[in-house]
Amino acid sequence: MRARMKSLARRRRARLIAAIAVAGAAIALGAPAGISHGDAADRFVAGGPVTDRSPVAADRAAASLALAAAFRSRVGLPEPATSRVERVVDRFDGTAYDEVTASDGAGQPVHVARFDARGRLVGAVAFGWQVAGGPTLANAAAARARGDRLAADLGLEPSGTPDVRQAPDETGWILTWPRLVDGVPVVGDGVRVDLWPDGRMHAIVRTERSLAARPATTLDEATARTRATATLGTIFGGRAGQVRIASIALGWVAPNSAFDPTGPDAPGATLRLAWIAEARTSGDLADGLRAVKLFLDAGTGTLIGGDVLR
Repeated sequence: MRARMKSLARRRRARLIAAIAVAGAAIALGAPAGISHGDAADRFVAGGPVTDRSPVAADRAAASLALAAAFRSRVGLPEPATSRVERVVDRFDGTAYDEVTASDGAGQPVHVARFDARGRLVGAVAFGWQVAGGPTLANAAAARARGDRLAADLGLEPSGTPDVRQAPDETGWILTWPRLVDGVPVVGDGVRVDLWPDGRMHAIVRTERSLAARPATTLDEATARTRATATLGTIFGGRAGQVRIASIALGWVAPNSAFDPTGPDAPGATLRLAWIAEARTSGDLADGLRAVKLFLDAGTGTLIGGDVLR
């Protein structure tokens, strides 16, 4: 009996942690396609505010409240005692959206929904971690079927078949649909749906950022690999022999200042087509740096950002 109680306690804690984590993910993301002109014109500066919140006009609030009511009806969420509508501008991501926070009679938030300027749902979370209602979903196939229906009902427009995995300690299911444009992945974009164990909606995030025009001419893979090798030589100098390209592929990326300390503090809001070169380190260089990722403009081969793994 004591072992069972400990197991139940661990699951409750895991569900609480999952609820907090998913809420944070849902609240952190939006859809740049919904930015109104000028909303996010002031770029993020390190040390400055990440988000700005402001009330909205009555007519705009009414439209957002109507969208939130329709959303609640589709996913089976209860009617709140009160709702608050705010305009949120995320200067780091370059996104903006209307956020509707629903609260119970005690003033505690029970769920949040976010809508872009086109009225599309771009984020939502239902707080709480108690299983209620019907039986748990039997397996990944059942979770996929439920997630597909929910995505269709909410007009999320995901493409392809989602990746499905069970959350830790049986706290639910996580479904993700990566965004592809002409077969090329848009890194970081897509749809994510989190389900409670019984299939109820836990959280939704849709990320769909703006894309720059595709280059008139795209470098071939061999040329891109040569440019990437030369760039690594410039960055690492005499230690370039300890860095080897492991893979290279096209992808849409947000330009950043990973290798340019004078660049902006936030990644670019408009994504560009790039060759993404992943390189692994060896020798003593690997003691402090495990891997390097380069973003090379797909048309010119110019370094436009990247990442490092230490």
